[in-house]
Amino acid sequence: MNKLIAEPLIQFLVLGVLVYFCIEIFTPSRVSGLSRSEIVVNEDKLKAYLQFQRKSFNKSQSEQLFRTMPVDEKQALTQSYIRDEALFREALSLGLNDNDEIIRRRLIQKMEYLAQGFYDDIPVINEEDLNNYFLANRDQYKVDESISFTHVFVSFKKNPDTQKTSRSLLTQLNRNTVTADQAGAYGDRYLYNRNYIERTSDYITSHFGKGFQDAVFKLAPGKSWQGPIQSDYGVHLVLITRKSASRLPELSEVAEQVLADAQRERQRKAKAEAIQNIVDKYKVSST
Repeated sequence: MNKLIAEPLIQFLVLGVLVYFCIEIFTPSRVSGLSRSEIVVNEDKLKAYLQFQRKSFNKSQSEQLFRTMPVDEKQALTQSYIRDEALFREALSLGLNDNDEIIRRRLIQKMEYLAQGFYDDIPVINEEDLNNYFLANRDQYKVDESISFTHVFVSFKKNPDTQKTSRSLLTQLNRNTVTADQAGAYGDRYLYNRNYIERTSDYITSHFGKGFQDAVFKLAPGKSWQGPIQSDYGVHLVLITRKSASRLPELSEVAEQVLADAQRERQRKAKAEAIQNIVDKYKVSST
């Protein structure tokens, strides 16, 4: 018997039982209005639980989903609800929520989530609303300038005198009226692409550097090769086929994006209003 009591595993189990009974006797229940020993499960509770699980606050959709769930899925949902409810109540009974900043932040996040979750009452955006939002925010949908060109690259590493090599190559390209399709037979292999179709200034900068981007956008489209233009990697001869200036689009060009943005803006305002209504319930004082 003494040998059994001396076993560490037995001591651990006995200590665990003692701690449990001490908690049951001396820790007051913090679950107001709930029975510590009974978890009531019904359809309303499971439907509400299902909404939170799916992060969907459309009540009618959740009810429809619950009604059509197979029996085994409903059983799994029920077991998941019971497990979570038991752990939640036990955590409250142990006071794990007291002065816990992590739990406080989680509850705040849940309230914010609730405030943004109920969008059923937000009016549908009609054509007039969409047009007004677009006109008020048109600058956000500005179409950047773009350019289309083919280039022949002369590498710093492979050519000791890149300027002399590139000027000679420029003469050859124009004398032979080399097309964009034929350009691959000339120059060195470039790190990125040879052809650029309707690319913005930011994109060109990311591939060639700011100096090249500034220079190439100053050139006009034409049938002749132009350059040389220096980049971060060498010099380039370019055949520019198209260039478009920046412009403000018509609504028809960006309607889908504008609608999505307008809906998000309404949802943001609805969330902010819901949170402000909660804040307004409280009197703020300082000590």
